[in-house]
Amino acid sequence: MCSDFLWGHKFHLVNWGSVCQGKEYGGLGIFSAKFWNYATATKLLWMIHLKKDLLWIKWVHGNYLHNQGIWTVQPKTNDSWMWRQLLKVRDLLLSKFGSAVTMMNVIADCCSEGNLRLSAVYRAFLQPASTATWAKTVWDDFLYPKHSFVFWLACHSRLLTKDRLCRMNILSTNQIHCVLCDSHQIETRDHIFFECKYSAEVWNLVMSWLGYKWRSCSWSMLLNWYSFNLKGKNPMKKLKRMVLSAAVYMIWRERNLRTFQDKRRMPAQVFRDIKLSVFYKVLNDSSYVHMKELLGNL
Repeated sequence: MCSDFLWGHKFHLVNWGSVCQGKEYGGLGIFSAKFWNYATATKLLWMIHLKKDLLWIKWVHGNYLHNQGIWTVQPKTNDSWMWRQLLKVRDLLLSKFGSAVTMMNVIADCCSEGNLRLSAVYRAFLQPASTATWAKTVWDDFLYPKHSFVFWLACHSRLLTKDRLCRMNILSTNQIHCVLCDSHQIETRDHIFFECKYSAEVWNLVMSWLGYKWRSCSWSMLLNWYSFNLKGKNPMKKLKRMVLSAAVYMIWRERNLRTFQDKRRMPAQVFRDIKLSVFYKVLNDSSYVHMKELLGNL
């Protein structure tokens, strides 16, 4: 239901597991009820493991464990449904962390002052091993949310470009040329941002406006450069991140206008929209004083 709400009952562009990852791990940070349920079940398993002095835990040890450990006991055919569900979560934990010792160490690290923190267990269940290097570039709080969302989809290569639609058998191979540069180049994510002649011209106008000497390059090089060289809360760096997200959004919008409405605009008009979106954001908010000074100098 949550996934349908996010995608508007249309094609789900990113799988739900990735969506529920934290933003720093490449997701949207949306709450996963399933993994929270796993976290609460883990708390019950941990309480049974510690043999806390509670009546229901004593009953579990007397009726199910019989001097066995919670991490090794096997389910029986006459066990209750709830007990079998707890053991399924235990098996998930063992599968995820590799061994009972590693698993217990992870759970112990989630404890604070003798209490197991469900939020910490939830994150341990959900988060992958590595972070997304581009996360802070995409999710800067200074950016327009709709720009960040399209930018996020582009980073995952999940925008419905024509090469993806062809792989999904929605378009044929003779319908996948780029509508921006009107060439026979296949419309891929890497081509449309910023390798095609049209988008390169837009980005070169942006680079000239920002005072850069270098010009358009490949998507991966540009994203890596932003992610590693424009980190931090410096006003100019935040402004440059905003311009990048606006450029991605406006180029994608121009592609959709051409595809679905047969409307065409020159690169200078797209560049004008990028500048206007930046000016609207900065000039209409009193908290961006330093940004206004920077815009005045550009």
